Amino acid sequence: MISASMAYNILSGNMKQSLDRVAAQATVKRDAEYYKDNINKVKDVDDFLGNYRLYSYAMKAYGLDDMTYAKAFMKKVLESDLTDAGSFANKLTDTRYKEFAAAFNFNSPAADAQSDAQEDDLIGLYTQSFADESKNATTETDYYSNAIDAVQDVSDIVSNSRVRTYVLKAYGIDPTYVSKDFLTQVLTSDVNDPNSFVNVNGNDKYKALAAQFNFNADGTVSGAAQTTAQKNAVMEQYNLTVPSIATPAAAGYNKAYYLSKIGTITNVSDLVADSRLASYIKTAFSMGDLSNAALKLVLTDANYANTLGYGEAYSAFNFNADGTIDSTAASYNAQTSVQIDAMADMASAASSYYQSKIVTITNVDDLIADPRLTRFIKDAYGMPQTLSDADLKSVLTDTTYASTLGYDNVHAAFNFLADGTVSDKGVAQTTAQARSTNSGANANLDYFQSKIGAISNVDQLIADQKLTSLIKSVYRMPADTSDADLKSILTDPSFASAQGFTGVNQAFSFASDGSAAAASGPQSAEQLMNTTDSYAVRYDDAQQEAIDAAVANYKERMSDDNIKKVDDFLRSNATADLNKKNDDLPDPYRMALRAYGLTEQDVPRSTLCKLLKSDPYDPNGYVASFKDERITNLVRAFNFGSDGKITSEVQALSPAVMAKYATNYKSRATMGMSDGSIKDKASKDATTAVDNFAKGMAEVKSLDDFLTNDKLTSFVLKANGLDPTKYDEETLRKIFTSDPSDPKSYLNTKADSKFKEIVADFNFDAEGDLTRAKIGAVQNVGAEDRTQQSYLQQTLETQQGESNDGVRLALYFARKAPDITSLYTILGDKALFQVITTIYSLPSGISSMDVEKQVDLLKKFVNLDDLQDSKKVDKLMKRFTAMYDLQNSSSNSPALTILTGGTSS
Repeated sequence: MISASMAYNILSGNMKQSLDRVAAQATVKRDAEYYKDNINKVKDVDDFLGNYRLYSYAMKAYGLDDMTYAKAFMKKVLESDLTDAGSFANKLTDTRYKEFAAAFNFNSPAADAQSDAQEDDLIGLYTQSFADESKNATTETDYYSNAIDAVQDVSDIVSNSRVRTYVLKAYGIDPTYVSKDFLTQVLTSDVNDPNSFVNVNGNDKYKALAAQFNFNADGTVSGAAQTTAQKNAVMEQYNLTVPSIATPAAAGYNKAYYLSKIGTITNVSDLVADSRLASYIKTAFSMGDLSNAALKLVLTDANYANTLGYGEAYSAFNFNADGTIDSTAASYNAQTSVQIDAMADMASAASSYYQSKIVTITNVDDLIADPRLTRFIKDAYGMPQTLSDADLKSVLTDTTYASTLGYDNVHAAFNFLADGTVSDKGVAQTTAQARSTNSGANANLDYFQSKIGAISNVDQLIADQKLTSLIKSVYRMPADTSDADLKSILTDPSFASAQGFTGVNQAFSFASDGSAAAASGPQSAEQLMNTTDSYAVRYDDAQQEAIDAAVANYKERMSDDNIKKVDDFLRSNATADLNKKNDDLPDPYRMALRAYGLTEQDVPRSTLCKLLKSDPYDPNGYVASFKDERITNLVRAFNFGSDGKITSEVQALSPAVMAKYATNYKSRATMGMSDGSIKDKASKDATTAVDNFAKGMAEVKSLDDFLTNDKLTSFVLKANGLDPTKYDEETLRKIFTSDPSDPKSYLNTKADSKFKEIVADFNFDAEGDLTRAKIGAVQNVGAEDRTQQSYLQQTLETQQGESNDGVRLALYFARKAPDITSLYTILGDKALFQVITTIYSLPSGISSMDVEKQVDLLKKFVNLDDLQDSKKVDKLMKRFTAMYDLQNSSSNSPALTILTGGTSS
């Protein structure tokens, strides 16, 4: 019999060759082939435990062959949820059981049509699609607005796909089925000629479209392709009809329409008859789908309105019970609704200017030098615009002076010191202080809008300092403009022009004698502004309510009890349940299409059914054949098998592997630390890192996602005992994209041996995409390879132990060493403990010592970090086998002679 030292040197010198020899043994080869061919044919854990050949093979692979008889015990191990710290396997101190459970999928996540993460992603995309739709409408409108101005020939439209699509969609025409030639003839038709092409061959949509262009018969233009009115008409039509929601642009068009029409209404019946006006009012006052008949009653009957909870809407109009206008409630048109709206826009611009500038001011003189800022401040705090700059400066810098004038609040709203510089806050006003000042200015605008409808003549306006202050501020008039001059500006266009304030004159509707005309229409200026303000706040409420209802219905439809197969998902709301309330909501199929930018024309139900039964991770599969990323992402958002039944989600790492990495990371994070605050902090930090890793991995959909996230790669490397500083992204990419079956690949020739297991753990294919190919029904490819490799190592150790137990101990220790992160592991494993006591000639009696004293003793000899270094471990095993030979042989081996300096005992 050769010595343990010599046998170990031979085996460890080329471990792969040693294992290959074991694998070539007839019995081992047959068992390995049987395991590979049958492990993923197992139906459930009982089926596995009942197949002794498979079960015993796996038990031996994980060093648990002495527990093969305990099937009930092992069933509890295999069914343990490794993500649950309180599960059966996790509670066992022997980590082999946890490793065994992690190698199988008996406790894999339950089959689910969509995981919570997948569902959240789809709902997020669905919700975002509405915002994207609005943004896209704005983008296309801006493009059209610029492009149409440059059109000189009809070909400029029909040859520009974006412009062509825009105008066709605006009038409800599908661009797919309109040829360029047909569109050319439509646009060059004379709509006033009953025999023209469009009148003979086109429907009402084409006629409406043709009416908005001015092309000659030959396609040229005499002037512009569209007048401003025609251009605006097309853009309005597009924004009102193409987006499925009321966009901000559409809201703006609706407001403009309302303002232009409401003043012409003389009877409630006229108002209700205009569907656009009626819709505007219903939206403004959150009336939902209230009928027009009911709306008519709400606007004319206070009791009825209050009964329905629409008293606010009744108060917003001045209709008599018979539907006529109450003339006693008339107001005055010192400003028309359009003028009021324009002034509000200017006030908003002044506010934006102030907020953007004030936070850059660091000296009071810089503020005083900007009249736009000083005007805004005076208006916001009710200070007369005639207040001198010197006085304003003193108010801002001198608390006593400010108090004397009664402007303590103004002084307190700024951060100026007595010398004019700013305090340690660094700016004249913080963002919060600037917002407060802005609120004061907004309050003045609200005051103005509430009063202007009651102003019957210019003198009433001039007499109200708050009104004149706002006018001077908004229209940038000099602070010292006298009341007499302001009156002349408001009433005399020539005087206003001479002073450079034509815009101010045009912003009001005073006659030359200073009077304001009585308002016509059913609303005062104040009521009108309140209505339009309410609409601006509420116009998208209905859409949001619809989205919320659709989302709630989707979640209910997609709940675990409802979706068991593809057909369940594809059913409409009307056929899926007995609930009639959701029949008008978009069903899950339509919501899924919208979420990924698809339509029913792109993917009919029958096609989606076939797609969902296909593997979206197969580069040569049915899904991939469409070469459409939207379709691929849609199918990957669901979990159906080829039989149409629900299955589990494809993830970069299985939950069992995630749990294994988490345990390993925590162990290595506190490796070698003594109990105390330092270890406690390290443990807490490790728990945080584990949580962040789980969140980060949930977002990983490809190898690129993983490799570009340093925190994720660092975690995986540390969990596997590798130094992250030694591996950059390029190196890791070479490793992960290597062919594991090619002995000459980078993975098999250059990388640390631990990477073979890591690469096998991840469900990435050679291109770095997620794949189902590595996921088995019972055991994944990586776990299966690891099981067979472990079986070979166990067999090698067992066979060597039959002739020399020292070799078996050395091989066992070398295999286990990288996973030893605590000295207690050595104390709890008789084989590991024997190796250490032999190496350092420790007395066998130490095992009877107090455990803590044993640990203190081992600390003097064992460096846990050294056990992570294969070269240092190999050196230790050579020393062990030499010492073992010394203790178990009467003659010296060459190795012993070297170790003992040529002497013998």
